[in-house]
Amino acid sequence: ILVAAEASAREAIERSRSLDHPYSLAVALAYAVMLRQMRGDRAGLQRMVAELRELCDRYGFGYYREWGLVLDGWSRGGARGVDLARRGVANLVADGALARRPYWLSLLADLLDQTGDRDGARRTLDDADADARARDDVWWLPEVLRMRAAYDERDTAVVRLQEAADLAADQGSVALLDRCERDLV
Repeated sequence: ILVAAEASAREAIERSRSLDHPYSLAVALAYAVMLRQMRGDRAGLQRMVAELRELCDRYGFGYYREWGLVLDGWSRGGARGVDLARRGVANLVADGALARRPYWLSLLADLLDQTGDRDGARRTLDDADADARARDDVWWLPEVLRMRAAYDERDTAVVRLQEAADLAADQGSVALLDRCERDLV
């Protein structure tokens, strides 16, 4: 599945370049960068996100510029990464662009945890969980629940992980189900 996704992302980028259509290229790069993040490929993400951010700045593409901020922050890590991710999420919210918010919040939570702010990470994941349920934006909820379980006591974590695994299975998300099952073991 990931090989096919990578091939599709490359094809979309190549096609956008051949058409010399900056907006299509921004969209293709944005989704390719998301894919890199999901695969944990920070180096590949950094190369692509730099191009995405430059393109969005040059042409004034606001929405995908914010994706670039969040993903650039995630790839950089540290306090600078937290600042970039927070700014990107805040800009998306200010623009009313709430689709995928649980995903963006999970990246911010990951950064907060890496910088030692476990309480901030836990609160951010709780916000992502509530937002996903309130707006029925649940495609990333299994991962949010899996990440949140890391802050729970054992019994609570198992219940939360099982809910995440059940949701991933219901959605047909093999990759998210695999992550949940690994944590359950």
